[in-house]
Amino acid sequence: MKVFIKENLVLITGITLPLMLALVFYAATFFDRVVTDPPQYKAVFATRHYYHNNSKAPYRLYVKDGQLRYAYRPPGEDDSHKNWQKPRLYVYNPTTDNTEEIELPTIVDEEVKLDQPIQKLSKDNITTARKSPDGYVFEYNYRSGGNLMTELFGGGSRYRSRYVLRKGSTIVKIHSAQRYYSNAHFIGWIVNEQED
Repeated sequence: MKVFIKENLVLITGITLPLMLALVFYAATFFDRVVTDPPQYKAVFATRHYYHNNSKAPYRLYVKDGQLRYAYRPPGEDDSHKNWQKPRLYVYNPTTDNTEEIELPTIVDEEVKLDQPIQKLSKDNITTARKSPDGYVFEYNYRSGGNLMTELFGGGSRYRSRYVLRKGSTIVKIHSAQRYYSNAHFIGWIVNEQED
């Protein structure tokens, strides 16, 4: 056995070293997940191609003094607004892993401006900070679904797009947001929820 090890030291090192490194990284990741507390704060996000940075968009969701507001302005004559759609608003609760859609006010007259708080969330305090008070971020996570063998030799790899709450290596999937692909826009965290 000693002769075999001596003659094949490079080969044995080449095989065992990557395995040991993989085990170390796995253990570190596992330990980080075990010691990280699960997320506690609800995330608010909008979908349906919500163009929050487009100045011509007639719909707008924004936070003022901790209150989420919904604004509408009639499109100008030069706006090609035929494809504008009212955004859809959601609140994700990580403690129950449920997503609730919040109904936005109906635009009765498209020629009249509207700016009002979202009634369902009017008593809640919302922050637009990227990171929640307990250290999580809402993000779009795009990664390959392959393993080491498929990465090295190809084939069998698939790509996954998903929204998650992330803190270090701890990832909480937002299952109900997956059907929106890359079209969800993070708005904020409910940091002080008031019961009705």
